[in-house]
Amino acid sequence: MHGRAADRAARRPAGEPVSAGFDVRLATAADEPDIRALVGSVAMPGAVALRFAREPDYYLGTTIMGDPCDVIVGRRRADGALAGIACRAQRPAFVNGEETQLGYVGQIRIAAPFRGRGLVARGARLLRERTPAGMLSFGVVARDNPRAAATLVGRRLPAGLRVARVAGLTTCAILLRPRRTVRPAGLDVHPATAESLPEVVAFLRAEGRRRQFFPAYTVADFADGLALRGLAPEDVLLARRGRRIVGTLAVWDQSAFKQDVVEAYGPGLRRLRPLYDLVARLLGARPLTPPGQAIALAFAACVCVAADDANVARALVSAGAAAAHARGKAFLMLGLADHDPLLPVARKFLHVPYRSDLYALSWSDDPAQRLDGRVPYVEIATL
Repeated sequence: MHGRAADRAARRPAGEPVSAGFDVRLATAADEPDIRALVGSVAMPGAVALRFAREPDYYLGTTIMGDPCDVIVGRRRADGALAGIACRAQRPAFVNGEETQLGYVGQIRIAAPFRGRGLVARGARLLRERTPAGMLSFGVVARDNPRAAATLVGRRLPAGLRVARVAGLTTCAILLRPRRTVRPAGLDVHPATAESLPEVVAFLRAEGRRRQFFPAYTVADFADGLALRGLAPEDVLLARRGRRIVGTLAVWDQSAFKQDVVEAYGPGLRRLRPLYDLVARLLGARPLTPPGQAIALAFAACVCVAADDANVARALVSAGAAAAHARGKAFLMLGLADHDPLLPVARKFLHVPYRSDLYALSWSDDPAQRLDGRVPYVEIATL
């Protein structure tokens, strides 16, 4: 031990945990500017290093994660510096086909100077206290973020947390360009209306329960302006055969309160960027976003297709891509489990893949024993 590590050890009383100099508690409105600054400054590693900005107010994006949504902060007592944050939310979802409350743990950010200080364990204990007894939760970790994955795999987990990997997730960043939409015979794709929302919700609840973790939507979710902030009824595309809904896909623009900012491109993309930009312009697509700017993107949400009909899925993705392109977006982000039968449809569109892993979390028992093997679905737009 030497240098700064030795100095810190000398100042800390014997037996005192590293995290003892920090307060870990629920955030308040007064914490918002510092939270927003921290979230917007920590870049997630990968071929495209991204900063997830949350302008103009971090809390605008918490309502889409669930209700309630607890934001936890850790501050250094000596000077009040914000060391880290995490979120715990819950919302109705289908687990094994039955509607229940499902938790979500995510948005974990530790400022670089405070990593390895025991804050994760402290935060985990508070998360456990805030989670109703027996509630199953989930979390998603990008494969390009080995530090986060190491927290869940191959080590003693904090506060008695038990974890099971449920599936790999692939997010297809579909490149948007002018193209004719797919219209299979006998299928009509058109926007929903406020009047059609009860029918839309009935379809989502009937078909969505076939997927593990699919949100148990209500009409109020589409009308309260919080649960699906920024998503209007006409943003939901409906595929119909005759009068019957056979599929849905919503095009969700969250740029008013969430922004994915390019921090840097990895060596491979930096080399390929001139060629990519040339080809993109020839195709009528937008070039790669310059570092320091937000990517113009929209999320595919409420992705639900009766009987996993590939023709219906192809028509919806095509219509969704056209709608997002008409709004000036560069990418439509569509995330599905690696073994979802709809994923091969998404992969046929020109795209950039991003890979993550979906985990089930429990503070009381083995979460793997609680799931019946259904294909999972999570709204990546709400993470």
